Amino acid sequence: MPQVTTTLKLKFLDLNQVKADLFAQTTAECTALANRLLKMPLTERRKLTTAKVVTALSSALANQVIRNATSKSAKKVKQYRLMLPEVNKQNWKVAKVGDTYSLSFPTIKGVKRVPLEIAHPHHAAVLDRLLVRDEALEKGSLKLAKRRGQWYALCSITQDVPEVKSVHRVGCDRGQNNVAVVATPEGKSIFFKGGEVKHRRRRFQTLRTELQKAGKKRAIKKLNNKESRWMREVNHAISKAIARFADYHNADVVMEDLSGCRGTMRQSKQQRADAGNNRHRWAYYDLQLKTAYKMELLGRQLILRPAPYTSQSDSRNGILGKRSGHTFTGFDGWQANSDWNAARNIAKWDGFACPLGLYVPGDGVFDSPQDSGSPSASGRAEMQMGNSVNTQR
Repeated sequence: MPQVTTTLKLKFLDLNQVKADLFAQTTAECTALANRLLKMPLTERRKLTTAKVVTALSSALANQVIRNATSKSAKKVKQYRLMLPEVNKQNWKVAKVGDTYSLSFPTIKGVKRVPLEIAHPHHAAVLDRLLVRDEALEKGSLKLAKRRGQWYALCSITQDVPEVKSVHRVGCDRGQNNVAVVATPEGKSIFFKGGEVKHRRRRFQTLRTELQKAGKKRAIKKLNNKESRWMREVNHAISKAIARFADYHNADVVMEDLSGCRGTMRQSKQQRADAGNNRHRWAYYDLQLKTAYKMELLGRQLILRPAPYTSQSDSRNGILGKRSGHTFTGFDGWQANSDWNAARNIAKWDGFACPLGLYVPGDGVFDSPQDSGSPSASGRAEMQMGNSVNTQR
């Protein structure tokens, strides 16, 4: 049975200043210990145990700091700006009194039990499964983190998900005019418009320009973080809707593999200067990651397929057409929304054969002459009748 690991971000309920200061002290001591360890050669660090380290931290916290400071990711680190307090699964527990959940974990002054604020019913369901020791759910590590003035517990959870055999596929075309368009091969679809995203991107750009002129670097950093949080939330909502759409149609999701697209998709200086159209600010990969794990939670898959010609092929028959902005035009004059047409092509990607030559009608496609590698007249007739389809998109 496949396993999926997720992280619960749990806010503490009415945390007083004493405990907030305690968490801050624990974080500071973890960071100081990690930086002391970095001054030692890696070979010596790997031989360390908590008995050989002088620190005010408990053995559970100190042992995790040693592990982090001797990991592969620590080889190139010169200094830690922040080392979050972390404990493994044996050193934190969930409790419930009445309707209030709480977590107990070690700090610099012993084990503390702190009540939690449950912001989502999903979190309560997971915590209930931990309380009854559901065998399909396994605890991971716990970290303490401060985000925008609030302290949170980041709990890693690994759960078994039932494997579902999908009999269909839906295609998802990502873009900037439409953040995503999801469609079945038959044409049932859902659009996620990108107008609001473009507007907000441009608004953030205007504010950033004003702050740069004023020399307010710290305010610029806060604004960038705010923009990133907002875009991640947008992608969370969209990916959730995509997963629901696919699950309703008993389907896996197919997306284009856009790896390296920022280097291959050319843009003019005018487009690059516009934050709404700049592809370097396009959060396509974040949407892909969020959709992938949401599909895994449903026991389904996210499949990547090559991107070439998905936007230029006719979703009815695979014959090359012409895309102009929001409109795709087939060789016979048929027109459709270009993103919707691309999403259908992506959904049917595996269903196409792959002949070597692209089909071009005898009179050419949009002033393109007939090439010598095109099929014969009889072959063209068969293609138009639907007996053979071109799939190289």
